[in-house]
Amino acid sequence: MEKTYIFGHRGGMGLCIENTMKCFKNAINLGVGIESDVQLTKDNILICFHDYSIRHDSKTYDIADLTYKDLLKFEFSDQRKIPTILDLFSIILKNPNIRLSFDIRNFQAAKKLIYLMRDYDLLNRVEITDRRLSLLARLRSFEKRVNLTYTLPENIIKVGENNVNFPRLKRLAVNAINIRSHRANIHNFRKIIENGLDCYVWALNYKSRTKRILGLQEESKKVAAIYTDYPNMVKEIRDKFK
Repeated sequence: MEKTYIFGHRGGMGLCIENTMKCFKNAINLGVGIESDVQLTKDNILICFHDYSIRHDSKTYDIADLTYKDLLKFEFSDQRKIPTILDLFSIILKNPNIRLSFDIRNFQAAKKLIYLMRDYDLLNRVEITDRRLSLLARLRSFEKRVNLTYTLPENIIKVGENNVNFPRLKRLAVNAINIRSHRANIHNFRKIIENGLDCYVWALNYKSRTKRILGLQEESKKVAAIYTDYPNMVKEIRDKFK
């Protein structure tokens, strides 16, 4: 069996400033994948930034209403510089074993992302995750080759046919279901595997829980990928795990 793949959440935000080139490079140095959030600026630049708005001088600015040059004028308390997706791609192209995973704001951001993935021949190394099945359906219609992952809504405690539309996920050729770590129990894991999907786990930041989740197995299947703020910790446990 292949080792469980590890994504640094926002690059590995427990180790460095989230969604920055320094954090992305740190993930690469650790040999883990990079998860980030992408959205479009007013001038159609795709950036790696989580929040949909910025609070500055008692005012709130929507990212979608700002140009990239506008964003560069903001001074953040952590002195970060917001990277573009092309900044991230520039280092990924030099590291062919690194995978990427993106949370998206909307269809327009995902569409722009897919165009760039095509241009840089990265479709096989990137996946897009989202909770909205309708949005995943639009993405599948737009690009048949894109890797799609369904992030399980947090109100679903016990996975079953009554609350997860497995037939639709199969029709959309969704690769995996991404479940929050405290819901990644043996029942939910088995339901996902039994329905022919890989199981991903996100928000996995504790040693004891990491060991438990790495131990989940159904025949030859185990958790396929993990998203964590501490990729160094998860990698160390994974590599020692028996």
